[in-house]
Amino acid sequence: MCFSATASFTASLSLSVLGIATLKQTTSKKQLLLATFPLLFATQQFFEGVVWLNLEDKSSPIYFIGIYVFLVFATGFWLIFCPISVYLLEDHPLRKKTILGIAVIGAILGIYLVSCVVRQEVMATNNLGNLFYNLNLLYDFKFAFFYDICKYLYLLVISVPFLISSQRLLAVFGILIIFSFILADRFYQATFISVWCFFAAVISSVLLFIFFDWKTALSRN
Repeated sequence: MCFSATASFTASLSLSVLGIATLKQTTSKKQLLLATFPLLFATQQFFEGVVWLNLEDKSSPIYFIGIYVFLVFATGFWLIFCPISVYLLEDHPLRKKTILGIAVIGAILGIYLVSCVVRQEVMATNNLGNLFYNLNLLYDFKFAFFYDICKYLYLLVISVPFLISSQRLLAVFGILIIFSFILADRFYQATFISVWCFFAAVISSVLLFIFFDWKTALSRN
């Protein structure tokens, strides 16, 4: 989480519990990928907690492990995982093809963004209670317009599959993702990556209720 080590580890533990509960609500193998979201966010928040604990020892290998694991999740993993998890649930042919196309775009963008991360020595600093990652290749003002394109393309890749899914409850999840993006971008521009990942982690808890609804509806039929 973006506020402190204690908050990060608390979020990680809470999401782990929610993640296990979410997995127990699944009724088919196709649902497993989406159901792991809370557990995966728990992992991501755990590693950001590791970063917090090592802010005063920037030479520590653990400090850099925490940074790079967190950022690989943030810049690459979700771009592929989000559309693919919805793709597996989709039965409508046109929507399925559209989501697959979005997944390809996500993979290309993810490879680029992860390459930006691994090509430099990224440092994390406490910026007014939030973690700031000095991703110079992303934030270089000479490429500000290109950065904005990448940012909004990222939003498209991880939200549109949920919005167009035949599983209508997933549209709620997609709307919450967009809302959290706007909130983080409006009020936390400098620490956008850390804060938005926190918001997204919290939002992933909604999946427990979605899966519970699906399981309940199935038991009635």
